[in-house]
Amino acid sequence: MKTYQPALAVAMLAAVLAAPLTAGAAPTLGFDPTGTGAYTTYADLWTNVTDTGLATGFVPGLIVGPGAAAPYLTELRSQMVVGTMSNSNIPAIVTPAGLNTTYEISKVVRFQELVTAQTATSVNFGMPATQSAAMDVDPLRAGVQNLAIYLDNITDGSRAIPGNGVDTVRCYGAGVTSGGCGGAGADGDGILIMSGHLVFNEASFSASGAVGTGSFDSRFMIDYVDPNYLDAVTGSIFVDKFTGTTNVPSFFTPTMMWDGSTPTTVPFLKVDSSQSFATIPEPATLALIGLGFAGLALGTRRKVQS
Repeated sequence: MKTYQPALAVAMLAAVLAAPLTAGAAPTLGFDPTGTGAYTTYADLWTNVTDTGLATGFVPGLIVGPGAAAPYLTELRSQMVVGTMSNSNIPAIVTPAGLNTTYEISKVVRFQELVTAQTATSVNFGMPATQSAAMDVDPLRAGVQNLAIYLDNITDGSRAIPGNGVDTVRCYGAGVTSGGCGGAGADGDGILIMSGHLVFNEASFSASGAVGTGSFDSRFMIDYVDPNYLDAVTGSIFVDKFTGTTNVPSFFTPTMMWDGSTPTTVPFLKVDSSQSFATIPEPATLALIGLGFAGLALGTRRKVQS
């Protein structure tokens, strides 16, 4: 009789989780800016306006002997505004009317990264086992959420401006970063319509003198969706995936973060990104997940019996 050892089962599960999240047509996220649940736009890609990111705790070019001083933790924080929406299943640009004229969709991202390898000119980032409570951008829900998405009416002048926006965001600072966002007295980013926690992160960055470039793939398990504004149920969406590039070119030197604070650490990044959505794995992947869990259960049972 064929049996699965726990180590093999764990390896199978790890392989499944690292595999592509979707197959076939991309799942689409429904959106209704009026908050009535009458979704007028379905898109599988949200493209963000060029924005800023700030890395703290990162030590450029830190070398100890032949290799870098890794692993160690860093922190990345950024905010972005959705510029366009598209639906590759049509295909077409489906950006809803009024986006960035009467309302905006802004996103706050804050999470810890693990420096897994580093040289004098390059660095690779992964994901730590846990996230500090200080990374939480949605304190209303249990657990540490690293992503919060807001819908804000900008006819009152509270529009966010990447790089040099003052009086637009109240989501940064020590401790819980969401204090004040959308609350009483906040010019706010309006209504929280989605939040989630980091489940996957791979990033790299390389530099040559004062110029550098990198790429990232960060995925967030969705923990909360406001169904009045977003339809994640129809497409069985459970992951929000961010991909993009980071750059430190000389022409991009904003003097402030989104909240008006002056950055005191480096690197201060130019971020170009988009987000797509992932649904449940295809049947073959589900079968592998089943085998993996069955192997874990069998291994545990054999231990108990022995």
